[in-house]
Amino acid sequence: MTNNEITLNIIKKSKKNLSAYQILDKFQKIKKVQPTTVYRSLDFLIKQGIIHKSISNKTFMLCSHSHKHNHEHNTLLAICKRCGSTEELFKEMFEPIFKMKKFKKFDLSFFDLEILTKCRSCQ
Repeated sequence: MTNNEITLNIIKKSKKNLSAYQILDKFQKIKKVQPTTVYRSLDFLIKQGIIHKSISNKTFMLCSHSHKHNHEHNTLLAICKRCGSTEELFKEMFEPIFKMKKFKKFDLSFFDLEILTKCRSCQ
């Protein structure tokens, strides 16, 4: 199994989002590696669109989009401020908003967005 496959399997098996060091801890139980190995794998999986990284809580999660067609898509995440639970949203939800106004300096056909809120369990 390659390092990328090990990293992906760790993320797939987790019921919650994981930080890079949580992934490294689980990885070390399978194979002894340096942190840079895990970071390289995470970078590769992000570029492939297989996983996403939350900027606000610095965790990694599996992408919920179909990967039958290898295409880039926007990262849209709703993140609970209390428990960190994350749900991936779909770009189509926001397209009507962006069509209402033309932006002078920005092309919003590709963007990343994180919405910090409270999940239903934490309300």
